[in-house]
Amino acid sequence: MQSKIDLTVSGFIGLAARPVEDEELVWGNGNIAQGLVQLDALVMLDPLADEDFGADVTFRLTEKFLPNRAAQRCIEFPLQVGADEPLVIFSAEDEEPVPLDLEPGDYTVIYEVCLSREVFYVLTFIKGALPHASARKDDGWGLKKGVPLTAGVF
Repeated sequence: MQSKIDLTVSGFIGLAARPVEDEELVWGNGNIAQGLVQLDALVMLDPLADEDFGADVTFRLTEKFLPNRAAQRCIEFPLQVGADEPLVIFSAEDEEPVPLDLEPGDYTVIYEVCLSREVFYVLTFIKGALPHASARKDDGWGLKKGVPLTAGVF
C-alpha cells in the first residue's frame, strides 16, 4: 500500500500518534547532530533543508524495505501506533493525517530524505518494532550506518 501527500516542510518533519504540546517541540544539541528527536509516540526528523517549502511525502506500508536510489539520508526508528489517536505527520506550518490504514501496534518506520530534481521524502512502515533508532546508511551529515541514535531530548 502506498500514498502521497504534499507537506509544507518548515523546520522539522514530525510523526505523532498522540496529541503534542508546543513545549515538546524542543531539540537539544545532540538531537540536532543526529537529526532526530524520539519521544513516546512522537518523532521529529531533520528535513535537511533550512527554508520552508512544499514537498512530496510518500508513505508505504510493506513487509520489506526497498531503498530509494535518490536517498541522501536514511534513518529507521520504532513507533507505536495506538487505536485512540490518528497518526499525523506535521511540521511547524502544516499537519496532515498519515494516509495509510495502519492497525494499532508496533512499527519500524524508515525515513528517507531523497533528492532528484527536488527534495522529497519517503516514510516506509513495516509491522514490528526495532529496539532503537539507527542510521541505515552513512551520510554527509555525520550519521554512520548501524550506530544507535539516542532517544529523548539531549
